Amino acid sequence: MEKNNQQELAMNNEPSCSRVLLSKNEIGRIVFCEGCSVAELEIGAISLRIEGSALNSLKMLLADAATRLTLYQQEQAVYSKQTAINYNVH
Repeated sequence: MEKNNQQELAMNNEPSCSRVLLSKNEIGRIVFCEGCSVAELEIGAISLRIEGSALNSLKMLLADAATRLTLYQQEQAVYSKQTAINYNVH
């Protein structure tokens, strides 16, 4: 816990920390603090700080969720279509 507090203080207050913009798009941005080795994901008013080494794991987690959501939506569309056909069979 103390390490996290030190990282937060360092990231916010020390001029020695160099922040690098890694990525930016219409929903947010990711900035990396070289001194703290912390990536900061900013989406609107939400800010999430994670260790730089965890960034790749976050990428895989988000990619998996996006794939599963697409498959879920496709299944929902097929089910809705089949249900509509079954109701019209009288």
